[in-house]
Amino acid sequence: MTPTFVSTVGLILCLAPALLHAVEVVSPMLSRWIVRYVLPLFGPGVPSAESSLSHSEQLAMLDAARDAGPAGKAKATQDYIFLMLFEQRQGSLAFISVAVGAIFSLGLPLDERSAVHLMFAVMSVLFLLVNANHAGARFLGRHPRVSQHGKNVGRVFVPFWAVAAGLNVGAFFGVSAL
Repeated sequence: MTPTFVSTVGLILCLAPALLHAVEVVSPMLSRWIVRYVLPLFGPGVPSAESSLSHSEQLAMLDAARDAGPAGKAKATQDYIFLMLFEQRQGSLAFISVAVGAIFSLGLPLDERSAVHLMFAVMSVLFLLVNANHAGARFLGRHPRVSQHGKNVGRVFVPFWAVAAGLNVGAFFGVSAL
């Protein structure tokens, strides 16, 4: 593999989060599309309209969570629901920013990509660790509500992010050595 190939594939793999989550910047409620069309594939299964959440069902679930908050803590409960959706939108914005950086970097000469590869290597290693955690490894925090599809996503994406990390680490050291 040439250094250009390693660099290019490392950058392209880091587009994946934006390809899935960019739409959530418009509305965090659009994550139901991932639940409907993507997660069933990790079942294994096929997407189904009958088992998918509607927008009104999502709102009802959020309202039920808000209403289930402790007595006397209505404002904190409302703010917690807001924060979950707000951070989902911010995550989407970060994924879009990463994608723009990756696409821009594809046009740079190889010797000018090292900082981007360092950032993507760190991101890929951290994504690998979080996915490993969802798959069942007990480190890097704890997600208290991992579904079976979530575990399967973790199992699939550990090797994906391992490859992305390896390519970006290799590209960083290859580019830095130029």
